[in-house]
Amino acid sequence: MRVSHFSSSCLTRAILGSIWGILCGLIFAAPLLELHSWRTSASVVYLFFSCICHQIPERSFMISGHTLAVCHRCSGIYIGMFLGSCLGNKTIRNCIKARRLLVLGAVAPISLDALGSIFGLWTGIALIRFFTGLLFGILISPLLVCAFTEFLDEAPWRKLIMQIPQFKGDLL
Repeated sequence: MRVSHFSSSCLTRAILGSIWGILCGLIFAAPLLELHSWRTSASVVYLFFSCICHQIPERSFMISGHTLAVCHRCSGIYIGMFLGSCLGNKTIRNCIKARRLLVLGAVAPISLDALGSIFGLWTGIALIRFFTGLLFGILISPLLVCAFTEFLDEAPWRKLIMQIPQFKGDLL
């Protein structure tokens, strides 16, 4: 069972890390595609991310005058999710208090920054938005990896798959 959990955890990290890595690549690809006159491809990427992010130009990093596909905060979240998927943390798998602290530590700074801007207490600074998003992504990512790993370990369909005999190649 221990080896099974370890392999599920590695598989989950690889899958989620790849997904978040691809999303990070797309975020930076959009302005580069537009820069090199691939406007249709860039528009598809911008449209994809418009469902998730407001994409306000003043709140987005730029590459050669073209905005990234998401805002400062979302950029930080996606990069943080990618970086966080690379971190291994056995503590959160076994300790519910550690999970709660991670959620609190992730949500508190990003919430304070967003609420402070909404209520006019301060104007959001690009780097603060980015770093609160980055912190959120780094702290939440291991929780998502843990959740998906537990899903893979405890899913009812897994027992059915384990009962299927291994393919030996005799049918070829």
